[in-house]
Amino acid sequence: MLKAQEGRIPKEEEIYNLQIGLGESALIHEEKHFFDIAGYRVVEDLLTDEQVTDARQSVMNMEKTPPRHVGRMPHEQMCQLVNVIEGGGVVEDAMALPAVIDHVLEFIWGRQYRLVGSRAILLEPGAKIQLTPGGAAANRRFADYRCWGDGQFRCLMISCLIPLQDATYLAIPASHKANFPHPYKNYALEAIPPLVAVPIRQGSVVLYTESLSHAIQPPATGTGVWLLYQYGTSYMVNWPGCDPSSELLARSAADPEKHHLLLAPYYHPPGTYRKRE
Repeated sequence: MLKAQEGRIPKEEEIYNLQIGLGESALIHEEKHFFDIAGYRVVEDLLTDEQVTDARQSVMNMEKTPPRHVGRMPHEQMCQLVNVIEGGGVVEDAMALPAVIDHVLEFIWGRQYRLVGSRAILLEPGAKIQLTPGGAAANRRFADYRCWGDGQFRCLMISCLIPLQDATYLAIPASHKANFPHPYKNYALEAIPPLVAVPIRQGSVVLYTESLSHAIQPPATGTGVWLLYQYGTSYMVNWPGCDPSSELLARSAADPEKHHLLLAPYYHPPGTYRKRE
């Protein structure tokens, strides 16, 4: 992103560009084009094998005995833990992976973003998973997706999935731009013709717009564990149960990126956002 030279006051136009995501970009044109066309992007090997092992063990421990401020949502063949960053360690640190934040800066709205939810998903073999809506059918406000010709993205929510074992992400590419609702409600995943299976190595991430039709493929054996971090616009409120505790805010205060991610919801600071003439 745009960085001011030492000792120089940034011009108003530079501040505006930084604010809305038009400063220097960490992503190349091909990466932005693929995300705009496909609706998702894989970034490989962001966690080491040791970090994956630590994160998986942390999640399994939280599933058995959820710590304070971590919620548990049981399901017949799936369990979700909510607000898992409260567990600390790798699970907390992974919310601010630099390569992920590069994409959040690019695709949401410049620096106007925050973390709105963190979860762990535990899937058992044979779990019945449904494909989410996409495009015009995803009429949820937070799923809105736009990209303008001058390079401005307005992807109101970016989700980041991190498998803690080799796994498969499923999506209908470009469905975030579809004008028709998909006809695959109650279909088995393997019976959906346009669904693409994307293999993801453990510790890699898949970033996607919530307007994309997608699903997670249940594992063939064992328990599949995924971390899920969701980033929204600065004014978006947290998912229920995902408000950061005072303890988390205190221990993350010295980390600039974590501090920014955990800011309370806010609109554009006065005087820093203006319409271009």
